[in-house]
Amino acid sequence: MDDGTQKQKFHLNRSYYGLYIPPMMWREIDNFSSGAVCLALVSIFYNADDYYRDYQQFLAAIRGTQVCNLEGFPVRTERAIRNHIFSALCGYVQLSLTKAKGEIANCYEISRKLFLEVIAKFIRENSEKFVLVNSHS
Repeated sequence: MDDGTQKQKFHLNRSYYGLYIPPMMWREIDNFSSGAVCLALVSIFYNADDYYRDYQQFLAAIRGTQVCNLEGFPVRTERAIRNHIFSALCGYVQLSLTKAKGEIANCYEISRKLFLEVIAKFIRENSEKFVLVNSHS
C-alpha cells in the first residue's frame, strides 16, 4: 500500500488475515497462492470512474493538483476540499433522515430507483435502435 509518501507491504498468508484499505491508498495485489480468494467489502456501489488506474494521476490527486472526477471542479485548495467533505456529509445526513422516517428501506434504494428510471428512459428513447436477438416474430 502507498499513501503517496510511504509504501508498506503486507503478507496476507493466513486464511483469517484481512486488511482494511482506506480511501486514497494506492494498492497492488500480487503473489496469490493457488486457491486463494480476494474478497472486497465496500460501502458503496462500484464505479470504475472512482478509481485511479495510473500512479502519476494518483500522486497528483494526493498532492491536490487533480480535478475531482465526480464533480468536475478543481480540488486544489483546502476550502474546496472542505466544501466537498461538507457536501458529502450533508447528503449522508439527508439519506439517514429519510431512512429514519421510514421513507426508504436503505440508502441504496434511492440509487436503485434512480438507476432503474434512467435505464427505463434510455430503453424507451432508443428501443427502435435495438436489434432483438431472440424475438419470436
